[in-house]
Amino acid sequence: MRYLTLSILMAFSLTAHANKNPLDIENHSILGHQEIVTLFPGNITSSARIDTGAATNSMFAIDTEVIEESGEKLIQFTFIDDKKNEHRMTRPLVDTVTVTQASGEQIRYVVEMGLCVGDYYEKTRFTLADRSRMSFPILVGRNFLENSLLVSSAEKMIASPVCEVNLTQKDKDTLPVITLQ
Repeated sequence: MRYLTLSILMAFSLTAHANKNPLDIENHSILGHQEIVTLFPGNITSSARIDTGAATNSMFAIDTEVIEESGEKLIQFTFIDDKKNEHRMTRPLVDTVTVTQASGEQIRYVVEMGLCVGDYYEKTRFTLADRSRMSFPILVGRNFLENSLLVSSAEKMIASPVCEVNLTQKDKDTLPVITLQ
């Protein structure tokens, strides 16, 4: 009786799994585990690690300072790209998060930036972190990837940023709007 029950359960399990819709990869862009990306505002191009193991995006930021302007909390910081160029930015402070690592807990600021990877653009959140000991100044995590991007661990640098963005706003600190073609 035990074997009969087990056999029925296994058959049901296999049937249920076979009926699942397979992933439609034709509607997903494929990225390598390393890519060149563009950040907005600023139209800043830099290398990035594409990491399906990371929950959120992170970017290399130093000299962070929280300020208040017209009742809104802002964060001023310096982003350092892969060529060691410094880009001073001021962005609205979206949140703070506590990150637990082997070395202990760290509080990080969260900002929203526009990110272009391949032909995919999205406004997305980044934690600001000292990534000076990391190989890449930008880490792209699942919060950006989950919508329509797949990652190949065998490939790198296969999707140059080609997003067409509408920069009609006069304010250079405003995030652009994607122009669909």
